[in-house]
Amino acid sequence: MKIKLLMLFLLAACHLTSGQDILHTDSRDEQPLRKYIYQYEDTKGTLDIIQAIKLLKNGSFKKSKSATVRQDFGYNESSQYWLFFELQSAEKRELMLEIEYANIDHLELFEVRDEHIRSMGFTGDIYHYSQRPHYNNNYTFLIRLTPGQKTGYFLHVNQPNAILSFAMRLWDYNYFKASDRNEYVLWGIFIGIIVILMVVNLVMLISIRDWIYFWYMIYLHCITMHLFSDAGLGYQYLWPDHPEINVFDPVYLYVWGGMIAQLTFMQYFIHQNRRNSRVFKWIIGFKILIGLALGAAIGIHAWAPAGKELYMYKYVSTATSLFVLVMVLLTIVSLYEKRHEKEKLVRYYSYALTFQFLAYVVVTLLNVSQSRGWQLPFDVETYVILAFAVVFDIIFFSYGLVYRFENYRKNNISLELSILNTRQESQKRIIDSLEEERRRIAQDLHDDIGATLSTAKGYLSVLGRDKKSVHLQKSQGFLDKAAEELRAISHTLMPKNFNKIGLSKTIRESIRKMDNEKMRIDFISLGNERKLDDESEMLIFRMFTELIRNIEKHSGATEVTIQLIYHEEFLNLIAEDNGRGFDHNSPEGRGLTNLYARADYLKGEILIDSSEHGTSVILTVPTQDLMSV
Repeated sequence: MKIKLLMLFLLAACHLTSGQDILHTDSRDEQPLRKYIYQYEDTKGTLDIIQAIKLLKNGSFKKSKSATVRQDFGYNESSQYWLFFELQSAEKRELMLEIEYANIDHLELFEVRDEHIRSMGFTGDIYHYSQRPHYNNNYTFLIRLTPGQKTGYFLHVNQPNAILSFAMRLWDYNYFKASDRNEYVLWGIFIGIIVILMVVNLVMLISIRDWIYFWYMIYLHCITMHLFSDAGLGYQYLWPDHPEINVFDPVYLYVWGGMIAQLTFMQYFIHQNRRNSRVFKWIIGFKILIGLALGAAIGIHAWAPAGKELYMYKYVSTATSLFVLVMVLLTIVSLYEKRHEKEKLVRYYSYALTFQFLAYVVVTLLNVSQSRGWQLPFDVETYVILAFAVVFDIIFFSYGLVYRFENYRKNNISLELSILNTRQESQKRIIDSLEEERRRIAQDLHDDIGATLSTAKGYLSVLGRDKKSVHLQKSQGFLDKAAEELRAISHTLMPKNFNKIGLSKTIRESIRKMDNEKMRIDFISLGNERKLDDESEMLIFRMFTELIRNIEKHSGATEVTIQLIYHEEFLNLIAEDNGRGFDHNSPEGRGLTNLYARADYLKGEILIDSSEHGTSVILTVPTQDLMSV
């Protein structure tokens, strides 16, 4: 009974004699709470709500001197803090108290109304997300006011061995829902853009196997996860049932991973390597150092040695500041080395980093101010600044990657054209050499062997007049046949007057000389015959002779039809026979290599249909670029 009377006395005294300013909540959007907040530092960390009420009554709470909605306490070692504000409304109101900092260990809000003290819930990043009084990425508490009644609120905050700085806002509930919904929409758009970029870069990585796209994905992942962790979205959506992950300081460790990815991305982006940069080995060493520090930090958190919480946050936060400084210096030196190069990507990367480093400078100043407990004339979350910097980076770097890809594509096309031209020139030299060799062989056959056969036939004719002999007559017949075959071979190797009579007449004349009792050859020429350049017509004629030779040698055909068809934009050479077909993997099929090589040189194509009933070969050659001038 005495305790109850003491409580009533303390509560009444709190309202009657405290002299605290009371916020009258009439606004329908954000309530101007910062001028009505009172603070008390519990250096021993032993106060409870009863003792806090007594201290308020004694005037131990001091009015907050913050010029913004942010409450800055600097680096906090072991103190706990109590904040108090009092509300009154002329009508029934629903308000939302928002603590905008996602990495506080423990928060609890107490409502003091008349003789009642009520806990409105406790939360923090050491508890499961489901324990929060109201689901949100920040810490929020729903406040309901009764018309005309004064209500006091005590906020208990415990964040040891870390920087304690958070924004404290009071909203009209409906306005908060609308504002919060808009904020989540913006986050959704941001994540949608990141996902699209990740997918596009993955496709590019798989397509052209350029590792710059892999490191850009790692950079996007790390910086996005840093923003998610700092904004409380990571805990809300990714690991709500694993508060132990928050102990690993993901806000800082993702920054370390992002530094490794960004430096590697820069090296690919500006084409920095061991041969063209003296600072290259220092960047490699620095990345190894960050990797070792990252592994050490994760290992210490996982091992959790006694007293870890006393030094770990300072180690991680201080290392982060130093790493950022070294990364900026190495990047500046790397770009300075490239200052004389005219490559557009180097200048482009410099412009993008200028804005990024300005954001880093602002964030560093904010962090230093918060760690010192300095009051700032403005209030903005560091993750908001970095989010704008990331959006700017995405625009610049994505454009740069597109520019890089276009250069790659153009260089690849140029290389392919160069390879194609080189191959065509090689084919042309080979074909020219073969044609020259055919001319020489044809000339030797005609001039030397042909003359020798003619002389031998003359001697035999003289002998034949003196002495008739069956064997002598047979020898003369064989010589005549050999001379005829020699003329046919010579004509096939280098047709007489080929340049004058044209392709169609040359093929017709060759067929007339090739036709025999074993294999009948029919020739059909259709369309408006047009004169092609001599080299092209000679190649087509060689393909014709090779087709005939293959048919004679392998098919056992008795009937062959050759068609030469002139179309408006292309020419067809078609060979059909009734012999036995062949398999493309057989020796006969592999013997078509020369045909394919010549067709490729002419930029044409060959279609072959072979079966047991015969074979059909269709050569198609575009003639626009082969017309004789």
